Amino acid sequence: MTRKFLITFILMLIFSGICLASAGSSSFAFLRLGSGSRPAALAEAVTASGVDITSAFYNPALLNSFDGKNQVVFMHNSYFSDVTENYLALASRGEQAAMGGYLILGKVSDFERRTGPDPEPSGTFDENNFVGALTYTRGIDNIDLGVTFKYAFEKIDYASASAVMFDLGLYMPLTDEISVGGAVKNIGTKPKFQRDAFELPREIRVGTAYKPNYFQQRLVFLGDGVFYPDIDTKFNLGAEYTLGQYYALRAGYGAGYDSRGLSFGGGLFYRQFKFDYAFVNYKNDLGNAHRFTLVATF
Repeated sequence: MTRKFLITFILMLIFSGICLASAGSSSFAFLRLGSGSRPAALAEAVTASGVDITSAFYNPALLNSFDGKNQVVFMHNSYFSDVTENYLALASRGEQAAMGGYLILGKVSDFERRTGPDPEPSGTFDENNFVGALTYTRGIDNIDLGVTFKYAFEKIDYASASAVMFDLGLYMPLTDEISVGGAVKNIGTKPKFQRDAFELPREIRVGTAYKPNYFQQRLVFLGDGVFYPDIDTKFNLGAEYTLGQYYALRAGYGAGYDSRGLSFGGGLFYRQFKFDYAFVNYKNDLGNAHRFTLVATF
């Protein structure tokens, strides 16, 4: 156990040093939009808990945590009336390692274009973004280590920028009831719009999961801390109850957010298929967000 804690401690120090080496205004905010209905319903408190490959978006070490040999996931996400996201992922796993990838297409519609003092807009334009990622995870001495390589592109009206980056993550069970996880995300090149270059939206995630044996591990309590160099720290809490291979109920709460708070959802299972749904309530008249995810394991 001492060796495991030492490895975890050293890796997290490295993660922290890389991620928080410098601070500045960041762009590519769409990289902070999560993926998957299960994580959304749990307020994204999934750094130490993965049951499908959507959790690898938050911690690449969790790619190795799904049942079966192969998994395919499709998600449609409607944040608000003009913000949409589509996500497609697949992965294949062996006894000790897993490999997979995902594609994300996002869009924000109908920004008003203004070119002068005229109070009326001269037209509208869209923001379009794309992320392509490859993830590899391997288990070493009861610790899962993962890395994700990503390419991201964003086009806003006539301006565009791209960047390459990587995520690193680890996952480790401490006992049969408690596990921990950590990840550092979005370390890479600076996207440059015309003449101005900006930092990537880097983050460190540290989380824990607790499955009491009293409930036969059907109930799990989750907690995450998310640290950024440019915005305030966030804390996410979640709980999930699963009844065998039939359904799951989930709820979560995000603390430290200006608009996001409560979330809830669930999953229905049928053979190798799973349908997940999440509802996230936003304050400040932003409306509500709905996520629908279809998971196939075979």
